[in-house]
Amino acid sequence: MMRKPEKYNSGRFCRIMQLLKEKRGGSDEMENGKKRSDRWKGLINRFQRYLIFLGEYLFLERPRGLDFTMRDTGLYQKSAGKYHGYSKTDEGHLREIFTSLDFSRCRRLLDVGCGKGVVPKEAAKFPFEKIAGIELQEELVKIAEKNFRILGLEKRVFCMQADAVYFDGYGEYDVFFFFNPFSEEVFEKVIDRILESRRKDGPLTFIYHNPRYLETLEERLRRVAPGRLQKTMLHDKRKNYDTCVISI
Repeated sequence: MMRKPEKYNSGRFCRIMQLLKEKRGGSDEMENGKKRSDRWKGLINRFQRYLIFLGEYLFLERPRGLDFTMRDTGLYQKSAGKYHGYSKTDEGHLREIFTSLDFSRCRRLLDVGCGKGVVPKEAAKFPFEKIAGIELQEELVKIAEKNFRILGLEKRVFCMQADAVYFDGYGEYDVFFFFNPFSEEVFEKVIDRILESRRKDGPLTFIYHNPRYLETLEERLRRVAPGRLQKTMLHDKRKNYDTCVISI
């Protein structure tokens, strides 16, 4: 006996489609709610961080004539985004970074895009043989030099005005600090300059804070030292940034 085909029930079909739509809509609403919540958390964390930095500047730095904290984004506009503005790296995180280094192979530090000099200032507390920074903006170089003089560090660390793409002193250093001072295009050129200046088979360490172009750095290092990359990831809790320390 042949089975009668089931009668098409348009009402049931419409109801199923409505349920699926409601479920999908509920899922989208939950996802949008999570995005809004994450956005608010990010804004609150950023506001708290700015309050802390402002307090450090007003109560710890300004009374002594120092300025490591206040931001400067002017260079970003002047260079059409190729060179980024100054933003301070947290001192506590810097101490964590430097404590993790092997000073038998990390002797001479260069902060590329040193801004007002907070990285050299903290590096002076560790047994580097040589500490320097290069900075494109003359105004920031003057602020860094003033900071060093006030702290009595002018004989221990120094800052040079230079364009990182054309700087010819990379061969004097074996540790390089970056906090996203450039666009990817400029970053590639600077890394190539450093590697071209490398002393034969000499060790190099790159400290890359908030590493936007980490793949670019790793790809270039693998070319010159295949299979020899040593990588450590650290986290800056205050800014919620990662820092990658890569050695070859």
